[in-house]
Amino acid sequence: MRRAILVIFFLLFYALPGFTQPRKVLTLNDISDLIKNGVRPSRIAQLVEEHGVGFELDDRALRQLNQDGANETVLAAIKKMSARYSEERQQALRQQDEEARRKREEEAKRRDEQKRQQAKITEAARRAEEAKKQKGTTTTLLSQEDVGRVAILRNVNSNEGGEVSGELVNNTKQTLRDVRLQILYSWRWKNEYQPGRDDPGRANYYVLDRDISPGQTVRFNYKPSPPLALREDGQFDISVKIVGFAQVFPGVAPK
Repeated sequence: MRRAILVIFFLLFYALPGFTQPRKVLTLNDISDLIKNGVRPSRIAQLVEEHGVGFELDDRALRQLNQDGANETVLAAIKKMSARYSEERQQALRQQDEEARRKREEEAKRRDEQKRQQAKITEAARRAEEAKKQKGTTTTLLSQEDVGRVAILRNVNSNEGGEVSGELVNNTKQTLRDVRLQILYSWRWKNEYQPGRDDPGRANYYVLDRDISPGQTVRFNYKPSPPLALREDGQFDISVKIVGFAQVFPGVAPK
């Protein structure tokens, strides 16, 4: 009784002409059940050709099919569709490997860009320190976390042209001088998996050439020069941070 019901199910699901359904590949057990329940070999071969199989015809599968009584017609169809299944599977694996490789390369590029930007920041801070010493001020190199205790940025806005504006707040009890901002224009490709070679990203620096008293808030406005490139293959992510400043302590007079 169970086998009769199973045969009817296969005929309804696979065999009715004009029956609209998503493509469902046949498993090894599906084919074994069709053979055991007396479906004609030519019909089984037709179903295999139409729907494909979801397994490789290895020794184990071949042994099971022979034990179930599969004839040459069925085996020939399975062999053909199994080869196609193996080829499609290998192609999918190659695509996955290629995608993983592209992601690794993109991540490596981003790390290299971060290192270059950090090197620029370090060099700019070093030069700023030397310059401020010559003016009789004291320059302190701090981590970004410590910088936030000295001065903070707020209400920072930017537009598509790369213009940046905002406010800087002096959180200390000392006057700040020549606060140096880094405006980072990071380029994001529209297609991250196939990035181009001409990356227009860059880092610009802007110095607030004025003294900022303790607790004072000052506004800043910056317009990139030269202007940002106008392109359709990606967009700029704009970020601003403080990368240098001089603190003027009482009793230290500029020369």
